[in-house]
Amino acid sequence: MYSSECDEQFGVLRQEDEEAAEILAALTRRAYRVGLQPEENSSNPTKKVYPTHRCPVGERVRELPDSKFGDGGVDMPWTGELYAEGSDGSMLYRLYFIELRKAWKPPTERIVGSGIGRKPVSEGTGWTPTQQTQEIHDAMHSGVTYCINVGQRWRRWETS
Repeated sequence: MYSSECDEQFGVLRQEDEEAAEILAALTRRAYRVGLQPEENSSNPTKKVYPTHRCPVGERVRELPDSKFGDGGVDMPWTGELYAEGSDGSMLYRLYFIELRKAWKPPTERIVGSGIGRKPVSEGTGWTPTQQTQEIHDAMHSGVTYCINVGQRWRRWETS
């Protein structure tokens, strides 16, 4: 399941790089069927395989001047990302997701794809880490809005 913003961004990605979009779709299906393997998390210092995801992400989202999370705002969601390299190797793509729950406590009912991020591989592009933080923020907001619209909750950052 995807938020409407993520669905639109997936359509753009399919036009831009169909192979990367297919990789993200396959990773999403795999995560739905078998879950995300902890040893494949790029935050795992003992990883033995190429990372397919990272959880959680967005540590700096609250630092953004327009952040909608924390300090009286909405509860920030625990967020993860799936990785795909672009077909020509010049871009790294991420599918950001949050966990949908019926209540604030476990169990997680579903995963909601909430945004697509892009990061150039070359360091000479002018891209900054703040751009990725903004993409994560926007994906978090999209996922939370989806949960609110369907009358559900999300896994909160503080529970990670």
